[in-house]
Amino acid sequence: MNSTIQWITFAAALLFLIQVVYLTAKNKLHDKYAFIWIIFAIAGLFLSLSLPFLNDVSTKIGISYMPSLVFMFAFLVILIVLTYQTVLLSRHEKLIKQLVQEIGFLDNQLQESKRGSGK
Repeated sequence: MNSTIQWITFAAALLFLIQVVYLTAKNKLHDKYAFIWIIFAIAGLFLSLSLPFLNDVSTKIGISYMPSLVFMFAFLVILIVLTYQTVLLSRHEKLIKQLVQEIGFLDNQLQESKRGSGK
């Protein structure tokens, strides 16, 4: 690691990894999701160490500005994560709707049984 940008990106990825581990230790981040974020943080550490290699790869595939390649991949990863989170949200909304309907049904049965026993 010889350039300043490598040190900055490495420090940012390391801080992100520490944050994920901290949130997981405090039970604010579920283990299933923490694993995904730890993988991203480790990938960030790896990428920060391989900036010259990324520069060569971007030049070989015809991208003259390496940060554009990194930005494109980051954008795609964010889209994938957002899609996954949307699927989870949709599933949870469906389950919440079913639970509300079941609670309403049980409340109705309770009210009917109270009226029936009161007569």
